Amino acid sequence: MFYLAFREKTLKILARVNREQQLKINAALDVLKLEKLSLLDIKKIEGTQHGYRLRVGRWRILISLFPRTKRVEIVDIFIKTGAKNYQKRKQLLK
Repeated sequence: MFYLAFREKTLKILARVNREQQLKINAALDVLKLEKLSLLDIKKIEGTQHGYRLRVGRWRILISLFPRTKRVEIVDIFIKTGAKNYQKRKQLLK
């Protein structure tokens, strides 16, 4: 089982998301916590060592995945509007 660590910014963003989307995001994070990665839409972000993105509908959740220590850091939550979204946020993963 993974330990989920949230950055303060991500908790604030999640609090502003409407209730229906919060439930979907929380359900995806619960599946992630149980280490069932094959059930999720997760892709590695190029140019990062531990950076991945988790897709939940229109929402993207940037995570740093550390399998050895069984830890996942939730770095950012946003709605994707273009490919440049990842370029701007890549620095958050380092």
